[in-house]
Amino acid sequence: MLAARTRLLQTRPVSLASSWARSFSLSASLAAPPPVIGSGPAYPRHLLIHANQPATRWPSHLEAVSPLYRQLGKRFAAHPDLAKLGFSFTDAGNWPVEEQWDAARTKFDEPREGGGEERYSATVYPDFLHIPDFSLSSLASFEELYRSLPPPAPASVSSSSTEPSTAPARTHIFVCTHGSRDCRCGDLGEPLYQALLREIRRRKLGGELRDGQDGVRIARVAHIGGHKWAGNALVYKEDGKGCDWYGLLRAEDAPKLLDYATSASSVPWYSRWRGRVNLSPDEVRAEYAARPAAKAEEKSDEPRGELGERVELVFVTHEGEERRVSGYEGESVMCATCHVHVPPITPSPSSSSDLNSSARKPTPVPQLAPLPEMTDEEDEQLEFAIGADDDSRLACQLPVTKELADWVAQGGRIKLPRY
Repeated sequence: MLAARTRLLQTRPVSLASSWARSFSLSASLAAPPPVIGSGPAYPRHLLIHANQPATRWPSHLEAVSPLYRQLGKRFAAHPDLAKLGFSFTDAGNWPVEEQWDAARTKFDEPREGGGEERYSATVYPDFLHIPDFSLSSLASFEELYRSLPPPAPASVSSSSTEPSTAPARTHIFVCTHGSRDCRCGDLGEPLYQALLREIRRRKLGGELRDGQDGVRIARVAHIGGHKWAGNALVYKEDGKGCDWYGLLRAEDAPKLLDYATSASSVPWYSRWRGRVNLSPDEVRAEYAARPAAKAEEKSDEPRGELGERVELVFVTHEGEERRVSGYEGESVMCATCHVHVPPITPSPSSSSDLNSSARKPTPVPQLAPLPEMTDEEDEQLEFAIGADDDSRLACQLPVTKELADWVAQGGRIKLPRY
């Protein structure tokens, strides 16, 4: 994380920066739900299939390596009762496999022939219904079992005093780390997974799902949609306490996410809430609009902006060493590294032939970094920044944009102060 301030020249605002700033205003958050709210799918139930395949071996499209995955989509689509059932693969399986998947396979490839039948375990949520043997040969019996299930219980948020006061018996957390599908899921998902696993173990709550079902368990999950909301996590709580989808998570969010994962309440972490199993997107947005006033006015917990494409910035240390850092559109410069100073690009001096020419040439104008205007609040905070001058800015107020990356590509550099 970046520390607190940057040093750079004030410039006119650019469109991306302006929209980024507006998305974080309190008035906007009260007027309409942020885009992340209700961005999850409308699944009545979710089938998680646990494969003994490491996430590092997942190709971008699992149907290129898994005949079962390929057949599920076709078969479920033909059954009205199954068409709305979401299904995803995790890395929490224990069944032996003949060979690992080939991560280099593409969506245009067909699964290789001649291998043995895939056999996995699976779980249906929110029921926490364990399926010990899930395969193509057992698919008909699974479908019969699924159609026999009663309708899932209502999933609306309850904050009443009659809500159960005990923590969920089990919580299963699934973090999307499918980097071969989209780099944002790998770059942000895996650090989030590791941070959550450390926190689960530190609190002695459980561990990885492949090692047991009790307590709080975590696994990696393949593509669940919504790359721009990375990092994405599914927090599935037993006993009717909500099976929630969260987005825009970072590794530093692990302790707070785990607090929600183990809470006896069904109230979600609103600012990161993508949706809930058995709630439609419209119902999720309605629940968000009806959230308690204290939650709505909590400025310290406003939603993050969605992520765009990966861009590269170049920072220069106080000693003159260049450091290249990848960031994403929608983050602040503070999310990419620490203190920075961004002077304008100074045009190269004219060549000797130009200097000897009798023609008068205009004086080159420095190319300023494309940044939003400084607010009064930022200006006041800079009064307390050590070493700040008229060109200083706060890193947390500077959005990462394609325009800024283009400016860097043209020679612009973001300088780190000594302190």
